[in-house]
Amino acid sequence: MTLRFWLLHVLGWSLFALIAFIARPSEASVPDALQFLAVAAVSIGGLLASLGLRWLYRKVQADGYGELRWLGMLLVASVLAAVGVDVAVYVVLSLLAGLSPGLAALHDAQPMISRAPLLAPAFIAWSLLYLAISRQTRLAEAARHQKDLQLALKEAHLQRLLGHISPHFTFNTLNNIRALILKDPDLAREQITRFANTLRYQFTGSEDALVTVEEELAVVRDHLSLVGLQLGERLRYSEHVDAVALRRQVPRFCVQLLVENAVKHGLGLSSTGGDLHVAIAAPAGVLRIEVRNSGQLRAPDGTGTGLDNLRQRLQLSFGSDAGLSLEEQGDSVVARVWIGSAA
Repeated sequence: MTLRFWLLHVLGWSLFALIAFIARPSEASVPDALQFLAVAAVSIGGLLASLGLRWLYRKVQADGYGELRWLGMLLVASVLAAVGVDVAVYVVLSLLAGLSPGLAALHDAQPMISRAPLLAPAFIAWSLLYLAISRQTRLAEAARHQKDLQLALKEAHLQRLLGHISPHFTFNTLNNIRALILKDPDLAREQITRFANTLRYQFTGSEDALVTVEEELAVVRDHLSLVGLQLGERLRYSEHVDAVALRRQVPRFCVQLLVENAVKHGLGLSSTGGDLHVAIAAPAGVLRIEVRNSGQLRAPDGTGTGLDNLRQRLQLSFGSDAGLSLEEQGDSVVARVWIGSAA
């Protein structure tokens, strides 16, 4: 709980105590000091009970109850809290009544449930105010979260434009397609279509933070087909994808980035090429993506801007239940992404 919450909380119940003391009924047999202490005790009880209401409302909101059920619970909880505080104060006064005539008079002047009609509206008003403020706070946090996600996406989009659609890649692709035009016109047309699809994926839909695995795989296959024109038999690609995983969502450029890194920093540097394998599964609802390529790590894990960017977008989209790892296993480099659980 923040300092701001405590300040407003204590201030509100202090104001309640002041109003209750000023508006108290005339009780000449009870000293003003004892009446003030009684009002203060009721206010402290109200403060503690409202903390219990806060815990209840946070739990109800987390469970996603409907508005009518939530409103009914608010009214019932407020009334029960008022009765509970009233009974608690009455019991305390009953125990203390024998200590002095003033306490006995105070106990007799304030029977059980006499404070509940004043407390119930206070709890209802407090509940409505708290829930209104907490709702605005959640909306503001959601707006900030969405803004951070959009900024991360735009940064990723720019990285892809500057990295993947580079003059070197573009010129190589166009030159390779040109060489195919007379040799294999059908294949040339197919590669032009794939190149157009790759460009479309890069330049459109940049506001979509999340895409399906199926969409990512489509652009990965197009990209690898274009890269295959340059690498030829040096690129040996295979994949194993569970059908249930195809509709799961991942950050845009997630699988594509891992595959591009595997080609750029692994297979593309080898004169003999190597194997590239993509495995995607969703056991027990946990999405797991693995990209394995022949080669060795040439820099410590985490130094790449693209990987750091992807980690950030995974965190923004899925929180602590998502992550990315990169490690060397024998003669292969393995990149893993998980969404829905720890690695």
